Amino acid sequence: MLTEGREAPAFALPGYHDGEIGEFALDDYVGEDVVVVAFYPMDFSPGCTEELCSLRDIDLLTLMEDVTILGISGDSVHSHRAFAEANALEYPLLTDSVGEVAEEYGVLHPELDGHLRVPKRALFVVDDRGRIAYAWSTEDPRVQPDLDAVRNAIDGVQDDRTAAERYGRGYQHYTYGRSEFENALGAYDRSGWMDAAAAFEEAVAYFDTAAGAFDSARRFAETERVHEIATEARNASDDFRQAAAWFASAAEHRAEGKDGLADEYHEDAQRPHESARQVGELVDPDELPVA
Repeated sequence: MLTEGREAPAFALPGYHDGEIGEFALDDYVGEDVVVVAFYPMDFSPGCTEELCSLRDIDLLTLMEDVTILGISGDSVHSHRAFAEANALEYPLLTDSVGEVAEEYGVLHPELDGHLRVPKRALFVVDDRGRIAYAWSTEDPRVQPDLDAVRNAIDGVQDDRTAAERYGRGYQHYTYGRSEFENALGAYDRSGWMDAAAAFEEAVAYFDTAAGAFDSARRFAETERVHEIATEARNASDDFRQAAAWFASAAEHRAEGKDGLADEYHEDAQRPHESARQVGELVDPDELPVA
């Protein structure tokens, strides 16, 4: 089995995902996400169902902005389709029909229960530079991986370059959100209540996306300074989002003639708005202290 610190061998395999059959390559994901490569012997065997459904159900799903899971067995893409649909698996299942990829990773059963060249049960966590951050395999197909160890390996992947890329995404959406927010304030001041409400709601969506990207940058940050910058940006996004949501409610109530409720929402919006304004301009992505 390949060990931690080694470069993960590249591969491109046919597979099934989200109703579509196509080709999936490791290189499509490395550099964008942490990749969990999960080898398993075959679809519909009890142990494999338990393993892949466990990966589906653990809190990796809270990190889907950062994590891609690729399941690999020797089964056909049509078997994968049935298996994925039966178990509500939302990540790609790939077909290593002759075991070449499993062999490269050192996790191939020459024979298992009469089946030739079948993958062992194995998991590899691949970081953003294509290196193996965690490796596990077993000869016994009934043994399940330690999912806490998988989570810890993912949490341990830190790289300021990846943090900077995530920060750049957040910065772009934050900038769009600020623009919509200012447009909404203008409409609000002109008593264009419905226009203001629509623009504030658009701003909420931008700030939501920005906050998620900044949070991802914070998780990947290696250095304290990058972590601080991403945290400040996340907090500003949260404050602007809350202010926009409450201003939108105030505008809607104004349009309905419910001035008392509108006054309450307007007052509530002041604190997060002022907090966000005090942050000032966020650090430009090009100025992040990344080596």
